[in-house]
Amino acid sequence: MDFTAWLIVAYFAMLAINLRKRWGVIDGPWLFFFRAFFPNWKFYHGIQLAPRLYVRGQLGTSTWTDWQLIYPRLPRKAIHLFHNPAVNLALAHQNLVDHLANDINELPEGADIRDRVTYQLVKQLAWQALSGECWGDQPMLQQPPAEGLSAYQFQVRMELPDGQNSQLMLQSPVETQWS
Repeated sequence: MDFTAWLIVAYFAMLAINLRKRWGVIDGPWLFFFRAFFPNWKFYHGIQLAPRLYVRGQLGTSTWTDWQLIYPRLPRKAIHLFHNPAVNLALAHQNLVDHLANDINELPEGADIRDRVTYQLVKQLAWQALSGECWGDQPMLQQPPAEGLSAYQFQVRMELPDGQNSQLMLQSPVETQWS
């Protein structure tokens, strides 16, 4: 067994010990870095508010684009039963937004969400969407991004699947590509 395999076995052994000690509660700063291995198991059954990511860009020095939803529903095809990388990537991005919403809810008093890794990753995701990135052949935004953006913002909103009853959870400060 190589060193990487031993590290993976040790990690899962520590997870099992932690589960046994706390009966299902997994917490701690070192566990945070392993969240990428596991999906967010918080399900939004029925008609409940769920986190959604919106972005907008600044054209020049004053004009802002409209807020746009990242993660529009992608068209389904029969081949997606067997091979579906674009939708899997979109779901991974939505999972990241779910983790950020969870981090916002669990933020200790006086802490800054901008120091969290999830915030930094969602910030990068927002920039990628405004830069014209795609999930496979599907653009991340329904409207093409404008050319010459000088800054951007993103919001995490809790909303119903139909977009009604939207509640603002987080609005980022104005960001530049390199900030």
